[in-house]
Amino acid sequence: MVSRFFRSWLLAIVLTGSSLEAAQQAGRTNSTWPQAYSVQQDNAAGLLTLSTPYYQVWHDLKRGGGIAGIRLVHGRSTNLLIQPIVARIRNETGALFADWNDAKSRISRRRDDLTEIVTIESRLLDERKRESGIQLKTVYEYHWGYIKIRREFTCVNDAFRALELCPLFTVLIPSLSEYGFREGTTEKEGVPPFAFGSNRWGKTGDRNSSAPFLDTPHIPRSILVADPGIEGLEWFQSSDLWQWDSQLTGNRGQGRCWFESSRDSSGLVLSISPLHRSQNAVVLPKRSVFDFYLGIPILEGHASRPWFHASFNRNRGEWVSNDQIQQWARSGIQTVHCHNDGDYYHDGLFWRDGSYPPYPDMTNYDRVITGCQQAGIRVATYFSNKELHPSTPEFLEHGQKWARKDSQGKIQHNFYRGTNEFGVQMCLKSGWLDFLKRSIDRVLKNHPLNGVYYDWNVPLHCYNGLHGEKRIGEAASGHWDIDELLDLMEWTRRRVGPSGLVIVHNTTTPMFALENFSDHVVANEWGYGKWKEPGPDLRDLPLEWSLVGARSRGVISYGQLDAQSPRRLHRLFAMEALLAGVTPWPANAETLDLFSVLKPLGDIEAYRFLDWRNEAVILKGARCASAVYSKPGMSYIILANLEKTPQEIGCVVRPAKLPCPLSAIQAAVWHPHTLGNNAGSQKKELSSVEIARLTRDGIQVTIPGDGAVLLEIR
Repeated sequence: MVSRFFRSWLLAIVLTGSSLEAAQQAGRTNSTWPQAYSVQQDNAAGLLTLSTPYYQVWHDLKRGGGIAGIRLVHGRSTNLLIQPIVARIRNETGALFADWNDAKSRISRRRDDLTEIVTIESRLLDERKRESGIQLKTVYEYHWGYIKIRREFTCVNDAFRALELCPLFTVLIPSLSEYGFREGTTEKEGVPPFAFGSNRWGKTGDRNSSAPFLDTPHIPRSILVADPGIEGLEWFQSSDLWQWDSQLTGNRGQGRCWFESSRDSSGLVLSISPLHRSQNAVVLPKRSVFDFYLGIPILEGHASRPWFHASFNRNRGEWVSNDQIQQWARSGIQTVHCHNDGDYYHDGLFWRDGSYPPYPDMTNYDRVITGCQQAGIRVATYFSNKELHPSTPEFLEHGQKWARKDSQGKIQHNFYRGTNEFGVQMCLKSGWLDFLKRSIDRVLKNHPLNGVYYDWNVPLHCYNGLHGEKRIGEAASGHWDIDELLDLMEWTRRRVGPSGLVIVHNTTTPMFALENFSDHVVANEWGYGKWKEPGPDLRDLPLEWSLVGARSRGVISYGQLDAQSPRRLHRLFAMEALLAGVTPWPANAETLDLFSVLKPLGDIEAYRFLDWRNEAVILKGARCASAVYSKPGMSYIILANLEKTPQEIGCVVRPAKLPCPLSAIQAAVWHPHTLGNNAGSQKKELSSVEIARLTRDGIQVTIPGDGAVLLEIR
């Protein structure tokens, strides 16, 4: 049962959320709502700077006009780049030419609504300023949370022979210690026709190693790098994979993408070349074009409120009762969504993707929505971005044209329980995108929802030749639908408004550019194996568990845990989520109990958060960890014991390393609520001697098994 003080804290959270929405309606918006860039051009310094309240990007106009710096306002680094993002080319003799060497590039810019468009025209020169005979035109489209970049290489002279053409080369800061990439391989290389393309995760680890972290002739579709819980950056191809796979040679696998430590281990080299050879130079076409993106996570600079969520459906006509709704509200549930995309109850009444109305009793559907909202719970409804049910008229008329197909022209049906079907996979790079928007708009117009829940919110590879222009070599590459998915996300945010609700599910394929438009992200559903005693160490959790902390995140426990899993592992799952600043999804009893340790903090968004990787707290003990919530003048520290038996843990606090540093600790208090243990009802102040030891050689604290304590310092 949830305690009384926890309910009062949850009420405060709801009121805080209501106040936030009121402020948004009055004209102040949060980071999910696109805003205009501020642009400053300093010709004397040779800098063009584009800024938002959350990040800055600057171009060096005296060195080719490329992007020389990216800084997240609420990140840790002054620049994510050690070396600028440059384009370069290597001729048949091995001579290297780059736009970075051109001190006389030409720049123009314009604005289209909120999008800033910067065009840079430069020459590719060697270090001695000698001409390559290649002109480069780069167009940067600055959207909210991402930059679309087009590189257009033009050969001034005929028959330029190249060993390498590289639209992107840079060196990143070494603190970006984890990465993920979606492979660029296809059926031709033995990949299953309808492979999901989950990220492959890695850590940069030992930078003295000579082995690259990534080295492949097939250009990945996306690459994400992160300082976990802090900041990150991503690169990804546009929908037109032909540009990167076949444009220059007509054959796949002729390029090279590598990611490795620099020779002096001071940074991380990232090079993406659709053409890369050591011999047998290739004659370049007169003109070649490469479209790609940089995604920038939008960090708000404060902790995320724990996100407690539930779902509902028509359940054989036994809709959610008002009593259940009130119980949700009392237990702290903040959002719910209707999820009924399959015939779970074998009565034929389920929400067929693309159909309307989905149920014969939509009056009860509206009743549940209204009841939840009256209880202070926001409501979304389910849409699949990739599934259209074959029973719909739209599938019968357009299914083959819109479908995601393999290289043999086959389509993919998504079945469950043998013969029951969710739907057929569609590709957004088709008329499916417009129909999907109309379907979503139709539901939002006719029902009092706060917003949407998107499943399959992921770009996928497709061979359907009806989805765009047919060119030589294109069949060997296919396409994916990332351009269109970005379009859908931007449209969705505009459709629901600045205070509307957008929840996206993108398990194993997180993308900053997409998540920037969402309020909440659902992740971690499958692909990581069952938890067994004693449970994974925090350092072994996947990067997508919390990513960089840019969005409120729910991590799914089912898949790793089930009804047969010991309840202790459910508790441990919630504990590790607590220490990472995320919330188990959906919320269960262990979640509601464990997260009540945060009650003394009040408004969570008033704090900055550092997860278990923080450097402010040093612990000595087996399987223990800390997390920090900090605001000016005070901090709260969670100390957790991940063992199932009590243990005494040594603790040192370094006040200068807190998110909001303290010059010294004047007072410290243990709060009485000790998880897993009734520790009394009185706060316990540390003595002056204990405070002195806390910052010097440390104090000892006994924490119950699978429990945690809360330390307040000022």
